Amino acid sequence: MDPDALLAEMRAWWKQWQAFHAPVAWTVPGREGDFLIACARNIQQAREVKDGKLVFEVGPTVYRGLWIVDGNFILEAARYLGFDDAADQGLLSEWGRQVPSGQIIASGGKEHWKDTAIAMFTLVRACELKQDWSLLRRLAPQVGHAIEFLIQLRDEARRGNSPNGRYGLLAPGFPDGGIAGVRYDFTNTLWTLAGLRAVAAANQKLQLPDLARAAGFYRELRTAFDNAAKQEMVGDPRGFTYLPMLMREDEQMHEDAWDRPRPQSAQWALSQTIFPGEVFAKDDPVVRGHIALMQACTQEDVPAETGWLRHGGVWNYNAAFVAEVYLWAGLRAWAHRTFTGYLNHASPLHAWREEQPLQQALLGDNWGDMPHNWASAECIRYLRHMLALEDNQTLRLFDGIQPSDLRERQPFSLSGSPTRFGRIALAAEPVGRRGWKMRFTRESSGPAPETVTLPEKLDAGAALTRIDGAGKRTAAAGVISIDPAATAWTATWES
Repeated sequence: MDPDALLAEMRAWWKQWQAFHAPVAWTVPGREGDFLIACARNIQQAREVKDGKLVFEVGPTVYRGLWIVDGNFILEAARYLGFDDAADQGLLSEWGRQVPSGQIIASGGKEHWKDTAIAMFTLVRACELKQDWSLLRRLAPQVGHAIEFLIQLRDEARRGNSPNGRYGLLAPGFPDGGIAGVRYDFTNTLWTLAGLRAVAAANQKLQLPDLARAAGFYRELRTAFDNAAKQEMVGDPRGFTYLPMLMREDEQMHEDAWDRPRPQSAQWALSQTIFPGEVFAKDDPVVRGHIALMQACTQEDVPAETGWLRHGGVWNYNAAFVAEVYLWAGLRAWAHRTFTGYLNHASPLHAWREEQPLQQALLGDNWGDMPHNWASAECIRYLRHMLALEDNQTLRLFDGIQPSDLRERQPFSLSGSPTRFGRIALAAEPVGRRGWKMRFTRESSGPAPETVTLPEKLDAGAALTRIDGAGKRTAAAGVISIDPAATAWTATWES
């Protein structure tokens, strides 16, 4: 074909391209808005039709394939952009990888046991965002088969002599994210807890017989995990206690100090089990230890040496996992600092290498794909959550907004954004010298949250003075609770 004709075709395609699909629309000013558009482009560029279904690829080369954990976050980001049909195709592609045992096996490999549970989590999240549970009803027999597979993994471990089995956890498996091989690990059990919890919660209303074992198995596994965590917590000389992702008996924990996994190695699965998995309470010792460890290993404003590059390296988008944990935990300043550090580690084209050296590193290794689209998805997810975060049955609005985000005095908005409470819209505009006004609406067809919250202050000079269209009360220091039954109201912050 004529190269000039191909070039003209590509230019025409990109001129008509849209970052969002109706009913979703975003307006984010400044640098964050540039990142939002670029990341929407990144994940759409990497889509590929396989077996008649549109699959979101993680990367163009190293990770050009179907990765279940990456897919969970990429598909959620796609829904935040309005691409529900394509996300449905990607989800069905994941469940098309289920084998006769009930396990789901994708590019992570056979011992990546957690993939089976993550696919369960992805399915539930898709249904709650769509406010349509027909896909879970349709796939319930496959989900039930997946649960049975995970139960068998636990039972097989019990018959062996591994610490996993003695604790009553899933069989030793591949931790990933910095620790290779089949190990005495927690990562597979952690993500399984998140998947089981999601299915069990959904089935409280659906009452599907195929899913009936999820709740009981979750309770058994959670009790076993809590007992194991108490035994395996480690005191750090920096003054806190944390849970390593490998157990004491694993041979890697006894290697030479240079080769031994770092305390922060493979903590990715714990970050995600905390949020979005929502398995733990905010004051759980495991959560407190994880947060302390991530803060202690921060360099260049991001957690360092958390992945495959254990010495002087940064796993870029791991910073976004941790920023989400901080945001969920109410550590707004740490969340903002870490997410900003994450953006600062992007390329000039607003994309990320998976892992790269710190600026002062003595080793110059790189790892993984470039661009890496899980990274793009994490940027999209954090930007949505800084505006609207679903915290169990609470909808937290503007929790991630910091004074620096408001300096440009430019309006920002989010409309048609899916949540477990139905689609929401919010539009904020500057008022006067320091004030802001925000209009909020929520679909009345969705289930009402138990609580809706706003920050009392957006910065030192703008305090919440009035809510029109809904009642309000002080929920906690610095937090205002809005009547959750109200579906349309306006908030005003004034100096």
